[in-house]
Amino acid sequence: MVRRRTWLAILVVLVLLGTTAAYGVLAVDRPRVESIDNDWGTVTDERTEVVTEVTIDNPLLLRYGDAGADVSYTVSLNDVEVANERERRVDLDGDDTVTVSTWIDNDDIPAWWASHVNNDETTTVRVEPDIIVDVGGVGMPAEELTRTRTVRTDLLEPLETNESQPVRAAGRTAFVVHESDARWGNATVDRTPIEASASVTNELSTPVPITQIGYTVELNGVVVGQGVAADRTVLEPESNQTITANATIDNSKLDEWWVTHRRNDGSSNMTVDFNATVEYAGVERTVPLEFISYERTFRTDLFEEETEGTTDASNGEDGRRGEGRASAANGVQVVGDDPPRSSG
Repeated sequence: MVRRRTWLAILVVLVLLGTTAAYGVLAVDRPRVESIDNDWGTVTDERTEVVTEVTIDNPLLLRYGDAGADVSYTVSLNDVEVANERERRVDLDGDDTVTVSTWIDNDDIPAWWASHVNNDETTTVRVEPDIIVDVGGVGMPAEELTRTRTVRTDLLEPLETNESQPVRAAGRTAFVVHESDARWGNATVDRTPIEASASVTNELSTPVPITQIGYTVELNGVVVGQGVAADRTVLEPESNQTITANATIDNSKLDEWWVTHRRNDGSSNMTVDFNATVEYAGVERTVPLEFISYERTFRTDLFEEETEGTTDASNGEDGRRGEGRASAANGVQVVGDDPPRSSG
C-alpha cells in the first residue's frame, strides 16, 4: 500500500513537471505572424476581391500532427472598414503560409473617398490579422502583426497658379486671369465639393456679362459630376474682381469609377472642365475656362510593394487644359510602406 502511494506521488510529480515544461515551451515559443502580403483579385461591378497571404513563424514543436489555423482579419482605409473575413481551419502548407480572400463591397468606396479627401488627400491602410494555430485540438494564438501603409495624392495642385492668361471671345480678349486656386469642400458619403476661384481683370471699357459657368468632372471617362458652377455675374469695365466656380462630385458614381481604377492597375485620369457662357454684343458664346480646367493622372497603390518612405513620381502627367498645357513628371504621387508594427 505504501509502495503504491509512493508510485502515485511520483507519477503526479512527473505529470506536473511535464505540464509546467510544456507550458513554458509554448508560452515562449508560441507562433507569430511573420509577414502579411496583400494583392487585388477579381473585380466585378459590385465587389472587389482582396487576396491576403499570411506567413506564420511556427515553432518546431507545433509542426507535428495535423496543423491548421483559424484566420480572421480586417482591412481598413482610414477609419472605414472595407473588408472583414473569418475562415476556420485553414490548412498550413509546408512553409506555414495561409492564403485567404475577402471581398470589398464597391458601395463602400464613397465613404473611403470622403475620408481620403477630408484627411488632406491621405489614406492609411491597415491590415490586421488574428491567427490561432490549432494542433491536436489545442489552439495557440499567434503574436499579432499589423501592417500599415500611407498613400497621398494632390489632385487639385494644378489649379494653384499665378500665371496670367487671356480669355478670348469673338476674336478679342474678354478678360485676363491673374491667378487661380482650388480646394476641397467638406466631403460626405454623397458628395464632394470643389471650390475654385480666380482673380480676373476686365480691361475693356464695357462690362462683360457671364451668364453662367458650367462644369464636367470625369474619372477614367466616367462622368462623376456635371452642372452649373456659378450663376450670372458681370465683370465691370476696367476693374479687378474674383469669380468663383463650385463643382460637385456625385459620390454615388464613384463605385463605377472604382471598377475602372482597379482594372487599370490602380491608375486614373481625372479631368475637370469649366466653361463660361459670355454675352458679348448681344450674342451669347460659350468659351472654355482653361485657367480652372485641368487633367491629372494619379495612382492609389494601396497594397503594392515599394521602397519604404519613398515617393513614386513616375509616368504621370498633369496640367491645365488647352494650349500651353504643362506636363510634369510628378503627376503621380504616392508614398511607400510604413513599417509594420507587431504586438505580443
